[in-house]
Amino acid sequence: MIKIVKFLINILICHFLYRVRYINKDKEEKLKKCVICPNHSNTLEPLWIYAKTDNLWIMAKAELFKYKLFAYIFTKCHVFPIHRGMKDVKSIMHAINLLNESDERKLLIFPEGKRIKKDTEKGVAKIGALYIASKANAPIVPVYLTKNAKLFSKVYVIYGDPIDVPSDIIHDKEKMKEFAQYILDKSYSLKDEYLKEANSKNK
Repeated sequence: MIKIVKFLINILICHFLYRVRYINKDKEEKLKKCVICPNHSNTLEPLWIYAKTDNLWIMAKAELFKYKLFAYIFTKCHVFPIHRGMKDVKSIMHAINLLNESDERKLLIFPEGKRIKKDTEKGVAKIGALYIASKANAPIVPVYLTKNAKLFSKVYVIYGDPIDVPSDIIHDKEKMKEFAQYILDKSYSLKDEYLKEANSKNK
């Protein structure tokens, strides 16, 4: 089922509704296990990554699971719920266990926790992804996604270098907040880094 779903997403979403371009994807592909952390502004963004990533699980807001049919499809496609605005220990532990049960699993989490729609704004990173990555001994891959992409436009998915989570910050909430924000800032900076590199090649 997953292969069929990914094929349809790739054709309909990544080639027809949007023209998705993947930059430096090898930085994620060389890893067997990681937590992928992009910025978030578009409802369909998870599909851009899901279509091209093997062994991927996705953490999504619990509201998407209120209809049984959707909940069934999401579960079959390795999507599981997280209750926002509260300490959802069950979902956090589920995510940690998913990564610890296999050395070949990847997890997609949007650290901002919600869509940030204004082009000039950047969200505040939650520490959940950082905590999960630390407990599962998995690196975090920052990713930049084109903000507020319009239908039928070109979209960039830009991957950054994997970042290891320092083990000494896991019990210091303030350090975790700072490091989580550092990773989110890194995601946003990938756009300028890519443009700078592309411009230098064109000179």
